[in-house]
Amino acid sequence: MLGPGPDDLEEPNSGSRWGDPEHDLPPQAPSIDEADVDDEIRMTFWRSVLLANVALFALTVGPMLAYFRGRWTVGAVAVALGVVMVLRIYQHYRAFERRHDDERNA
Repeated sequence: MLGPGPDDLEEPNSGSRWGDPEHDLPPQAPSIDEADVDDEIRMTFWRSVLLANVALFALTVGPMLAYFRGRWTVGAVAVALGVVMVLRIYQHYRAFERRHDDERNA
């Protein structure tokens, strides 16, 4: 059998090994009111989050349906939906960048 690992040994003062995590936390980040954010930025962000959640769900459940349940058609449609959602996220991002690059250059 294998001997005890480094974490299995009793240490008299394990705090010196790992430090004090509660004391080592960085200062709190400033809170930002949602009204301080531009509506276009907020809407683009939440639209991207929603599309990313749909894409993640479809890209993970689709192959599982195909492999474990033998539902190849449903799995393929789910994967295709996930790929389309990823492309839509990229399209939203590129359109947002183009609009803001035009504003910066004007």
